Amino acid sequence: MDEAMPLVVAALAAAGLMATIFFAARGADAPALDEALARRRLGEDWQDFEAGDVWIAADRRAALATDRRSGRLGLVFAFGDKLPSRLLGPGDLRAVRLDQGRLVIETRDFGRHRFTLVSTGEAATRPWAERLGRLVRA
Repeated sequence: MDEAMPLVVAALAAAGLMATIFFAARGADAPALDEALARRRLGEDWQDFEAGDVWIAADRRAALATDRRSGRLGLVFAFGDKLPSRLLGPGDLRAVRLDQGRLVIETRDFGRHRFTLVSTGEAATRPWAERLGRLVRA
């Protein structure tokens, strides 16, 4: 039993740290996205990305942007209290669809393979779905 005591103490300490992080981060939300913030996040994460057109989801928890230098698109999304981003290029997407007021993007990324963005209306969202669809077919 004496040999197992350090393992028990380490397990309890790890559980205590995880509980502290969980309770400290509970309720923390990422800031609401606007065009300037989406451009800034993409520029910080991807120095070779120059945002052109930007679309902000209706709930302001995600944004898409065109790259002026290539056919890629940038995606910024709320994840807890952070705003990470992804670059989407040819071959990165499995499927894209408009589904009941939502733009659903399925990627080949094993870390996060589905993004659901709240539509700002058919007329504003359809061109982005079409741009994403071209990346699926590429």
